Amino acid sequence: MSIYVLRSDNLVKIGFSDNLRNRVQAIVATVPVPVEFVGHMPGGRDLEAHLHEIFDASHFSGEWFVETEAMRSLFDMVLIPLMPIPETQEEIKRTAEKTDTQKISQQVKDAAVERWPTKSKSEVINALAIDLGWSRTRAKDFFYADPRIALRAYELQEVDKWLCDPAPPGG
Repeated sequence: MSIYVLRSDNLVKIGFSDNLRNRVQAIVATVPVPVEFVGHMPGGRDLEAHLHEIFDASHFSGEWFVETEAMRSLFDMVLIPLMPIPETQEEIKRTAEKTDTQKISQQVKDAAVERWPTKSKSEVINALAIDLGWSRTRAKDFFYADPRIALRAYELQEVDKWLCDPAPPGG
């Protein structure tokens, strides 16, 4: 288990997870403003609760706190600033697959916006789902590079074909 700290503007999130990489990626993908990884340290629910108590005067909402100088000083002393390196070959493979999926997702997003410049994001996702033959939910998760998904081999082929096809006239 790990305690992690994320920062967005003057707010910090203090949380814990037994799967640090996935948890941080999920938060970064779902929070609608830029979020940066500050660091992590060993610990679980008890240490997280203790940190929440210490910084209660700065509580903002949920696990988010208004950052103070005392927090910065503590974080500088105790947090490991880099995300841990995956330990097993399987973790390394999954991390690489997710990174590849996120890169491909960005390519598709860029191409879709170019193909359908006058459509809203929701309309682009609907059109993408139709073009790829996917459910709207799958297309949306892929479009927004949800870190929980990885492309299946046949989906990768469909995406490659879609990227190579010229935009339909009047798209």
